[in-house]
Amino acid sequence: MKRYMAHILVSAEKITEHFLKVQVHDEGTLADGGMEGLVVDVKPTVFALRAAMSVYLYPQSRFYKDETLRTAMEQAIDFVARNQNEDGSFDYTVCNFHSAPDTAFCYHPMDKTYRLMKKFENDVDTSSLQEKYLAIMKKAAAAIRDGGFHTPNHRWAICAALMQAADVFAGDESFAKSCKARTEKYFNEGIDGNADGEYAERSTGGYNCVVNDAMINLYEMTKNKEYLSYPERNLHMMELYFEPDGTIFTQNSTRQDRGKKVWPDLYFHQYLYMATRGNVTGEHRDEFLKAAHQIIRSCIARGDDAPDCLYLLMLYEQMAECTLEGSGFIKKYRKLFSDSGVLRVARENYAYTALKGKTAFLYVNVNGMDVCFKIGESFCEVRNFVAQQLIQTKDGCELTASANVWYYEPWAEKPNTSDWWQMDQKKRSLKIPRTLTTKVTIHEHEDGLEIALHTEGLEKLPLRLQLCVPAGTVVRNDAFWLKAEAGQGMIVRSGDVELALGEQILSFGPCFGEHEFQGHYSGEETNAGGYTIFCNALTPVDKTVFLRVKRK
Repeated sequence: MKRYMAHILVSAEKITEHFLKVQVHDEGTLADGGMEGLVVDVKPTVFALRAAMSVYLYPQSRFYKDETLRTAMEQAIDFVARNQNEDGSFDYTVCNFHSAPDTAFCYHPMDKTYRLMKKFENDVDTSSLQEKYLAIMKKAAAAIRDGGFHTPNHRWAICAALMQAADVFAGDESFAKSCKARTEKYFNEGIDGNADGEYAERSTGGYNCVVNDAMINLYEMTKNKEYLSYPERNLHMMELYFEPDGTIFTQNSTRQDRGKKVWPDLYFHQYLYMATRGNVTGEHRDEFLKAAHQIIRSCIARGDDAPDCLYLLMLYEQMAECTLEGSGFIKKYRKLFSDSGVLRVARENYAYTALKGKTAFLYVNVNGMDVCFKIGESFCEVRNFVAQQLIQTKDGCELTASANVWYYEPWAEKPNTSDWWQMDQKKRSLKIPRTLTTKVTIHEHEDGLEIALHTEGLEKLPLRLQLCVPAGTVVRNDAFWLKAEAGQGMIVRSGDVELALGEQILSFGPCFGEHEFQGHYSGEETNAGGYTIFCNALTPVDKTVFLRVKRK
């Protein structure tokens, strides 16, 4: 790690520079920009304080014992105290007020800041700052203890904060006991991490990190190694969610990170921490060290700041002392995540993901070029093929779904109202004249995927196989050349097309275009951010197309 300490220090110092600019020059805070009378979110300030405290206490930093920084930290802590609610909670002003989980998210950086001050108090006197922070932290812990939550990850952020508070305020036995008792209520529900390493929210681009950090903090407070089994499984799983270009596949998330292009920087300290814990197996230890090394090397190669983790390397010295030699993620894998209905496959030239329960049922990533497939099926309330079953095969998978053509029957007996909106329409009998069954079979080849589409049970439905490609992709064949514009698309009636983005080239086809219908006006999904190539046919359909990676 020694070769990267300078990068990590610079990252913490950049956060501190911004913190100082706002505190000293703008005479405000990171949260409110100096404007009076606003309800503010203190979270940016407490996170910046953590980085600021780390460089204030780090002898190699240019901010070591800097008096201007100390004054700014005093002011920032006062700001946090002023904006703490009477009950000890903090507000997340875009949606959550008097919020125990958001108070917990603030408590974690405050706890680390306090522990930094305690660890280095013989070198740097921070007693006045500690006193102020402890007053804020105890009130916050009471609010966390007495509050509730919204989402699955909130529970573990709350529990970790309460156990941290029980440790810091152990001298107040009654208070510490009440914090621990509250965590037991949450633990009665069981922790939502399965054998594959998935958490309930499937949030590979965000909330996985929140839960992993909570489990690590719970371990630090209890030394119960069971807590570390959750991040160990999750971090191994995450290597199977890294795309060939090093970004994270997020399309299966149930949270706001879904579909976003995310680098795994937030996982850096977790891989590093877990690799230095004695209960991690040798296989995972080496794997995690290589993953941590790959993440920070990628940060530097992209010209991005190193992850904000100087405070952890100061608190847990074994992280700073470990050796990073080999680097890289798992390159080839095949894994069916049964609970979430996700098949992840990485081969030498490409990676793909098949998904149950999603309108975009297939994603393909070739060195950072992402494309996906949908099938439009407009009848009754159905607008898209959504696989109800995903079966892994020797060289791919099968996705199937059935949907009924249905019509309401009149009531068998006179209803007690003529008001349509007061009738319970779910109790009506249905007439079902036809059932459409759609099956997509995916076969892997060395240079790409063979995708077979088969339907039966319904005739004359205008079905649309849709290949969604990034805006800016060049689409071409012998007859035309165009640069794809967002929100646009075309029906390709025959032949293959080439798709070129940067240095990457794919080929797709043979295309088909038996009709011009491109979807209903009501409830139809649109590919507003990308370009769509339509292959259209009337059911019954029995077609096979290929998506191939072309060599440069």
